[in-house]
Amino acid sequence: MNATGTRTGEALLAAAGYAFPHHQDCDFRLDRTGNNEWQIMVLSPRACEWVRKELCTPFGQCLSNGFKVDILSADQFLKQAHALGFRTEFVGGSGRDLF
Repeated sequence: MNATGTRTGEALLAAAGYAFPHHQDCDFRLDRTGNNEWQIMVLSPRACEWVRKELCTPFGQCLSNGFKVDILSADQFLKQAHALGFRTEFVGGSGRDLF
């Protein structure tokens, strides 16, 4: 089955009981987990290296593959990441978008 990246394609896959395809070329995934809580997942080895280097050593070394933040922190973090050429998959109520 071919993976489709459109919202219509994702809706059809969801209706048929298939999982949403994830973008393979993303460095981060942003997903809402609570009322004022967002999760940033680190997907690529390059992004993982940057996060560990960017964050202070004790905190950066304890990160597995993601962390939870508020929306302002997520916005600030992802703006800095995008300025360096990293790509983000945003998971929203109406589908997935790639930035």
